[in-house]
Amino acid sequence: MRLFIAISLSDEIRKSLVKTQDFLSRHGIRGSLVPRENLHMTLTFIGEHPDPDQVLEVMENVDFPAFSISLNDIGIFNNNVLWAGVHESESLQKLVKNLRYELAKADIPFDRKAFMPHITLFRNVDDSKGVPETHVPDVSMSVNSISLFRSDRGKNGMIYTEIGSISAAD
Repeated sequence: MRLFIAISLSDEIRKSLVKTQDFLSRHGIRGSLVPRENLHMTLTFIGEHPDPDQVLEVMENVDFPAFSISLNDIGIFNNNVLWAGVHESESLQKLVKNLRYELAKADIPFDRKAFMPHITLFRNVDDSKGVPETHVPDVSMSVNSISLFRSDRGKNGMIYTEIGSISAAD
């Protein structure tokens, strides 16, 4: 089972990101648009792992206070993934560090690339015409929980299903 831990986005942030995707599409960006329902911020990509319950148990060991995130800019990874950035946050960085520590302690493999907070908007981007200057709305949300998702390939793209979540500490 292909798994990842992520923050589910508020309706307000999703709406802003869809407007940004529409603007970019109208101004020449071509690629695989991430559907509204799939917009999320990955905290840790686990990949193939047979035991989601084990991952949820590990997630229960991570206490975190509620905190806010907000959008900030647009960028491209490897010339093919266009994303919206998220402002740096000490609380967010600490959460990711603690999640990764607990996963490693439980011998659950995960992608150890440096964490860079972002939300993927397009994959397989053709940016040969360049990326138009884009204003990302200054929208924020409170993070009160994090979720474990499974990822399955459907006939029309990826399908993300929430398996479970943990809430921020009171």
